[in-house]
Amino acid sequence: MITLPEEKAISTIFADCCEKLNIDSSRKNVEELVIYDMTDGTRTSTELEGAEAYVDGGLFVMRFIHFLKVLGAKNSYINVIHEGHKNRVNYKDIYEGMRRHVEMYREFAKKDNVMLRFIGNYNTRIDPNNTDYDLRKDLKDLEVETGINAQHTAHFLINYSTKWAAEAGREFMKTLPEANVILRHAKGYVNGDMWLFGKLDNNSFVYAQNGSSNINWSDRQIIMLIALCLRSLILNRGTHMSKKYEGDEKEVVRKNREIGLSLIHKSFHDSSKENKSRKRVVIFSSYGPEIYEF
Repeated sequence: MITLPEEKAISTIFADCCEKLNIDSSRKNVEELVIYDMTDGTRTSTELEGAEAYVDGGLFVMRFIHFLKVLGAKNSYINVIHEGHKNRVNYKDIYEGMRRHVEMYREFAKKDNVMLRFIGNYNTRIDPNNTDYDLRKDLKDLEVETGINAQHTAHFLINYSTKWAAEAGREFMKTLPEANVILRHAKGYVNGDMWLFGKLDNNSFVYAQNGSSNINWSDRQIIMLIALCLRSLILNRGTHMSKKYEGDEKEVVRKNREIGLSLIHKSFHDSSKENKSRKRVVIFSSYGPEIYEF
């Protein structure tokens, strides 16, 4: 099990990150934040091989969830495997990584007051061929064991697809909260069948160039990543479907976006204080992209 920083240290770092980003770090704002973290890049971000890379990726997610909970976020979504992943040549490594996560997450969730929910098709087995370990029982047990922990609910997409969610899982999806920020690691797109059916009507997109590997991210960097997701949420409030322009707002947008080709590029990286490699994140406002390095 990894060592997690104290809540006071997390809150202090977050307040500092939000001050740098010129956003309100209030708990009210963070409570509104629901991130769909599309983890990726675990095989290529480190020299870890096989299942070890996926175990490491799961530890990144654990820290990410812990920081969200401490800061006041009520819900999060984490993509793990698509229904089609069972056809991948390295699926046994992925499955072994998930098997090794079970006890880690059981201990973490109970200690951290985090509820674990699993979203996907569990009517069929999800284990690789020639494997006698059925993960579905562990997932069910984890849901039951953590069901009373309500400070934060982490929704894990395991054996999920949008097609399943739109058909067999349609009624279940109605019970889930809306997500308002898509965080995509390593790639600049959302796979068509990994869309959260009916839950992304008011989302903004955040691209993290670096993969979701635990050993590559410091606590401060993960907290800055969360702060940037919050900035993305704040910048894009009210721009979905019902946007109304008042006064000279349209002219301001036109001047900044069309004529000025607005582009913000800032670096907060300090190699004298940060021992992890530099990270880069891109978010978007009504005026254009914003690039941050830290």
